[in-house]
Amino acid sequence: GLCSSAVTMHPTCNAHIHPLPFSMTMPLLSLSHTRRSLLSVALSATSVSFLPLVPANAKDFTWGPLAGKSADEVDQLDEASRTAQAGVLLPSGVRVIDLIEGTGPKPSLGARVWCHYKVWADGFRSGPAVDYSFSDGRPYDWVLGQPTDRIPQGVDEGTVGMREGGWRRLVVPAAYGDAGLKKINIVMGGGRYTGSKAPYKIKPNQVAYFDLIMLDGGSGRCEELLHPKGMSEKEARKQRSVTCSSRSEIY
Repeated sequence: GLCSSAVTMHPTCNAHIHPLPFSMTMPLLSLSHTRRSLLSVALSATSVSFLPLVPANAKDFTWGPLAGKSADEVDQLDEASRTAQAGVLLPSGVRVIDLIEGTGPKPSLGARVWCHYKVWADGFRSGPAVDYSFSDGRPYDWVLGQPTDRIPQGVDEGTVGMREGGWRRLVVPAAYGDAGLKKINIVMGGGRYTGSKAPYKIKPNQVAYFDLIMLDGGSGRCEELLHPKGMSEKEARKQRSVTCSSRSEIY
C-alpha cells in the first residue's frame, strides 16, 4: 500500500498530523494508487511545476532519481539495499547504500545541501516512518559537516560524497545517541513539536534507517527559490517548493 513505498514520503504514513482547513489540505489519494505508482509521486529533482498523481497502471518513472526506471527495477533496488552486504561500511559504523547515483554537483564540507529524507526505526519500508521532511513543503537544508537536530551526525557523515539527484540510504547505529527520538507531532505546512510525555519512536542508541534524495547539492535550484538573495531568514523559511521546480510548488 501507500505507506510501504520505497521512497514515498506521504505524510499520512507517519506521525500524528494536525488537520488544516479543508482548502489547505493535500488532495486525497485514490485507493487505486498502488505502492508502485506512488513511487513516482515521491521526491525528485523534477522539472515540472507540480506533483501529478500518476495513474495506477503507470509502468515507468519519468523524472527525478527514478527517471527511466521501471517499477520492477525500483523494487529490485530496494530489495538489494536491504541485504547485510549492501553498500559501504564507514569506520564509524554507518552503512552507505547508493541506490541511484546522482549526476549533479557533489557538495563539499561547508556547502549547504537540500534533501528530502525519511526515517524508519525497524528497517527500510518497515512500518510508518518516524520522521520525514515532506510535510515541510520544502526539502530540508543544512550545512554539510554541521549536524542538526533533524540530521544527526551519522546522517551528516553519510551524506558526504552524495551527488545532486541521487537516492541514498543510510543505516546509522545509535543514530540519535542517548536522547533517542520521541514521537513528533507534525502540523502540515511546516510546524512540528514533541510533547513532554511523548513515547520513544527510536530508543536511545538504537539504529535508524534513513532515505535521502538530494535536490540541491550545488546547482542552486533550491537556494534560488527558497532562500533568494536579499530575503531575510525569517521570510525565506516561509517559502515553499516541494521539489524546487517552481515557486510555491505545493500539493
